[in-house]
Amino acid sequence: MLAQPPLGLYIHIPWCVRKCPYCDFNSHEAKSQIPEYEYVTKLLADFDHDYRFVAGRTIESIFIGGGTPSLFSAGAFSRILSHLHSTGVIAPNLEVTLEANPGTAEANRFRGFRDAGINRLSIGIQSFNDSNLTLLGRIHNGDQARTAIETAVQSGFTNFN
Repeated sequence: MLAQPPLGLYIHIPWCVRKCPYCDFNSHEAKSQIPEYEYVTKLLADFDHDYRFVAGRTIESIFIGGGTPSLFSAGAFSRILSHLHSTGVIAPNLEVTLEANPGTAEANRFRGFRDAGINRLSIGIQSFNDSNLTLLGRIHNGDQARTAIETAVQSGFTNFN
């Protein structure tokens, strides 16, 4: 019998501060308060319905993408990860990646994400050139992108891109 390949889990957070003109992902500008609690409740219900199909395999990586997942609170991610760990399908050396927009990078948020169990950041830096960032419709500039990297390091992240 062949060994089963490892599993990865993708969690989609579809809200953004502003939808980038080049983005073709299912994402929506957050025009009012994001229904974070309700959304997480439905994500967990979906997971509970489907994880039985894992058939003894473990999840070795989680990627939280979007949208701009860093708009959610650390508490939301703590709730998600605690629930997933309680099922027993999470590998002990789990890598959890969160997409973060440099325009939403704050030290307290990054530390909270780290404390919640996120151990890798994917910082959405398409360029450090302000003209290019404006052309792409990004909400940050080059200096904010550099600051996001520094903030990640100061918040304890050693694994990021």
